[in-house]
Order: sequence, then C-alpha cells, then structure tokens
Amino acid sequence: MRNIISNKPAIKSLKERRYRAYRTEDEILGLDKQSPEGKIGDIDESIANSKIVKKRRSAKKGLKSGITLSSTFPNDVDFNHPYRQALMAIKTKPFIIMTGMCGTGKSRFARILAYQTCPKKLQEAGKAGNFLMISVQPEWCANDEIIGWFSMRGIYYFTTFMEFIIKAWRHIDTPFVLCLDEMNLAKVEQYFADFLSILETRRWINGELVSDAFISGEKLKFYAERDRDIWARFGLKFDDGLRNRFLTNGITLPPNLIVIGTANMDESGHTLSMKVLDRISVLELTEIDFYSGIKSDDADFNFPITPISLDAISGRLLYGKEAYELSQKNGDLIISELQAIDKILTKSPFRFGYRIRDAALIYCAHNSRLYKNQYNEEAIYKCLDEIFLMKILPRINGSGKVVKEVVSDLLRLIKNKYPRSFQRLSYMLHQGQEHSFISFWQQ
Repeated sequence: MRNIISNKPAIKSLKERRYRAYRTEDEILGLDKQSPEGKIGDIDESIANSKIVKKRRSAKKGLKSGITLSSTFPNDVDFNHPYRQALMAIKTKPFIIMTGMCGTGKSRFARILAYQTCPKKLQEAGKAGNFLMISVQPEWCANDEIIGWFSMRGIYYFTTFMEFIIKAWRHIDTPFVLCLDEMNLAKVEQYFADFLSILETRRWINGELVSDAFISGEKLKFYAERDRDIWARFGLKFDDGLRNRFLTNGITLPPNLIVIGTANMDESGHTLSMKVLDRISVLELTEIDFYSGIKSDDADFNFPITPISLDAISGRLLYGKEAYELSQKNGDLIISELQAIDKILTKSPFRFGYRIRDAALIYCAHNSRLYKNQYNEEAIYKCLDEIFLMKILPRINGSGKVVKEVVSDLLRLIKNKYPRSFQRLSYMLHQGQEHSFISFWQQ
C-alpha cells in the first residue's frame, strides 16, 4: 500500500510567504496596523482573501492619479477649471507631454485647446488655423526633419514646423498649438535638440520675450541670396517688418507657441531621458468617460464666441526668483517640501535641480492668482501634489533595493499630504513587487 504524503506543510509555508508579502506592503502603506493573532498557519482563508482584495484595490487607485478630458471648456480660467492643471503647466513652460493608453484623447486635447483659442480670422473652413499636428517618425535622429535643410541646388527646404513658426510670428497675439504625435517613437533629445535648448534661452529684453534662433540672421541672408523665392514661400514677400526682423535676429521661438507632445509608454517608443523630463510637464490621461460626446454636445471642436486669450495661458515668469519674490511665505513652504523630497532622493539617481525647483515655484505662483486668498496652504499642497506627478515621479524607474527604498520612504513622507502622488507611488510599489521593476509609467 502506497504511503500518502500530506501537503499541509507546503500549504502552511505558502500562506506564511503570502502573508509576509501582504504584511510588508500594508505596513509601508499604513493599511494594516495590527497583525492577526495566533499562528500564521491558522489564518482563516477569508481573511487572506480580503487582504488580496485590499492590495489590489490599493494598487488600482494609482491608475486614477491622472487627469481626464472634460465635456466643457469654460472661457474663464479659475482654480476650478476642468483643465486648470494642464493650462497652468503650459503657463509655467509651454511644452507638455500627454501620456496614457491608446485612445484616451491625448492628441485630442491639443486640438481642443487650439479651437478654444482660435480667433475668427484664423478659422479656416471649420478648422483651427492655429493648430498643426506632426506625426513623429521612428527614423528621425537629427533636426533636419524639424528645421529643414539647404540643398545642393541652392534651395532651402523648410519643414511644416518652420512654416508654422513663421505663421505664429504673423499672428503674435494668438496661441499657436503644435502637437507632436507619438513624439517618443524617435529619441526626443536628438531630433528636437534645438528646441529643447532654445526653450531655455527665453528672456525678457525691453518688454519683449526673446530667445536664441533656430536659423540665424546671417544664415538666412546666405540662403536668401541663393534662393530668391524664399520669402514668397515664407508668405513674407510683402511683410517688410517681419522679414527685417528675421534678417536681424534670425527665426526665433515665437512667444505664443505651445508644444504638446503625445507619448505611448510601451515597447513601441523610447523612454524619456532626464534631459527631456527636466524640461517638460507630464500629464497622464487615465480617466475615461464613455458618455463623453454621446449624451451631450461637447465643446471639443466648436469655436467659442470669445476665444481664450493668450494672457490666460501664457506666463511672464521665467525664473524661480521672480515667483519667490511674489510671495516668500508660499515660496518657503514650497522649498521646504522640495528639500524633504530631495533628502530621500539623495541616495538615488533620481535627484532634481534648480530647473524643477523653479518650475514648482512658478506653477504654484500662477495657480495662486486663481484663488482669492494668496496664501492658501491647502491649495499649495494640491499644486505640489500635481508638480510631483508632472515633474518628479516620472523620473523614478528601475529595479533593486535602492529604488524600492526610495519609493517606500516617499510613501511614508507624503501619505497624509499628497493623495494623488501617494496613490501613484502605491501603484508603482505594487508593480515592483509583481514584476521586480518599479516604473512611473503604466504599461
């Protein structure tokens, strides 16, 4: 007669390992303060199952830490505006990236913004003349596809990007929205290198926002001498003022240009480098309203009677010092919170510098003008929560003990102050335990 071997020890060991995993995560997240009494092997199965459900619910909350498209787009931008976070991010620096799974409306937001800011003179056959979408190609590895090139035939081939830049200069009081669709199909820091650098050269001189040039005045003179039709192709044949400006200063970054990139963070695209993440704000579309556009007339591609003005989404602040001087009390609170985050990141490669500090100060300063009480601690914490999601947490990607310690320490620090960031970090920790790799990006 064969001996029958009991599998009770194996089941007991499995329960012990499973309980330890849940207990460790619950301790980190503060979800469970007391351990069940008695031996682990005697835990009731229903209790173990309830912990599984609790764990999954905690992780799924991280999926709701992003933003959603709204069916309305009010003309007055206040603190309760459905797109306040995106608009204030643009006002902080006119370069943002929309991420999220396919079909959530990333490029749609860029088009909606163009429609809501388009004056009647630029409404072209029902389309917004202040909007351009460029589909990024995976083979792009230099700036030729963005700026253009001078051929052996003596003709300068301008791209749709440069044509749009010049059109923006011709309508300087209107926001111009450029959408780079699937911008991480190629490496952003390569094909968009000139823009990334020029964006950082913006400065005010005699009340005018100026920057370095995409094409210098000297090069433009050289091209014009060899290509007599260049001004006609620019649409500047009879615009002496703008033509002379370009010949003197070069073709610079127009102050009314807004760049919105879209990115799918999956195997089809490149990861965003620290150089890019330093200069952009990441806004993730995670919420989907399946009734959007079905039960009501959405504001999507309708021209408003009164377009949103450039001043509403374009900011004058370029440096953190300017924002700090507007309210030192606000600034001290913001800097103290950033210092606490930086103390945790010191042991990792995810630290940030002055550029993100300035972005936090400027973003909070723009938001502070939208609520009546200039010092509103609750509103500041809400804005910092958004800054962490847009500027700091996207930097955290990797595996190993250091990354897990960073996420765990951040969770303990922000638990009672920053609910959206806490949800996202909880999701990241959960993913790390399942796949041994921690990442901000949802796959």
